[in-house]
Amino acid sequence: MPKAPNTTPIPPLATIGADELVAMDMPPIRMVVGDHIPAGVLLLAGDPKVGKSLLMQHLAVCIATDTPAWGSLPVDGGDVLYLANEGGQRSFRERMVKMLGHGKAPARLRIAETREPLGERLECQLEWWLTEAADPRLVVIDTYSSVAPEGRGVNRHQDDYNALAALADLGTRFPDTLLAVVHHTRKAEGEDVMHRISGSQGMTAATDGNAVLSRQPAARRCGLSIRPRNAEESDLLLERNADLTWSVIGDDERAQLSEGRQRILGWLDAHPEGGTPKTISSELGLDHDSTRQYLTQMAEAKQVIKPKRGWYRTTSGDEPVAA
Repeated sequence: MPKAPNTTPIPPLATIGADELVAMDMPPIRMVVGDHIPAGVLLLAGDPKVGKSLLMQHLAVCIATDTPAWGSLPVDGGDVLYLANEGGQRSFRERMVKMLGHGKAPARLRIAETREPLGERLECQLEWWLTEAADPRLVVIDTYSSVAPEGRGVNRHQDDYNALAALADLGTRFPDTLLAVVHHTRKAEGEDVMHRISGSQGMTAATDGNAVLSRQPAARRCGLSIRPRNAEESDLLLERNADLTWSVIGDDERAQLSEGRQRILGWLDAHPEGGTPKTISSELGLDHDSTRQYLTQMAEAKQVIKPKRGWYRTTSGDEPVAA
């Protein structure tokens, strides 16, 4: 028997004139962490054990106590909900005690565990808390895999998009709140660090911003690359302290380079005509072979220019230094 035709009337497409849209009075985007992270859904990915949970737990403490995030970035204090699905209360408590030292634990930071999947009842639970909280500022879901819905397996891109779409809708209705989802990275080729976020591009398309935490060669240092939809891209260099808190020690691409490379760039800045590895290593008191190796790698990464054999200088003003 042939399928009966669908007789449900199709509603007309709602449109708005460009002039009307431009004339609309819209509130500015709410920034939650300095000038780097706005409100909305943020997908924070990183390698296992790189410090994603520690970083977000410290941010939760900073916002709940109205103190600068990661040592220096301004925040607006508010209520925080942390879904500690990985590690549970015991692990969260041990980290909290070490972070606080002799300080008082913030009552505005609430901790919970749930296995309700995204796209089903989890958003209802979050909406209840967001509605009841006096001034909700941050929700952390740690981790995505703990609340990931089962995909249908037909279209992975669509499954990944749908998993975060309902959370994105919640972010639209609570425009002063950051909804951060902790996730994992994968091995990936290419220069764009965002390609390392696990899953299809459907996940990153559904969010308001994406970030990747990568460990740097220097001990305890990590680079945080942030790519929000409604703010400028930024790169932060962070260092983990002995008490498990974090500190921002640089907020530009050069700050993410190793100390040796930064010293070489500093010398080249002071000598625009450039120089040889022998001259640079001699004046900086660095090992010659290490300096030559640094410069070779920096030239390949377009951090310096090699106009002729054995000679290096900084890039021009139109060519930014790549991290």
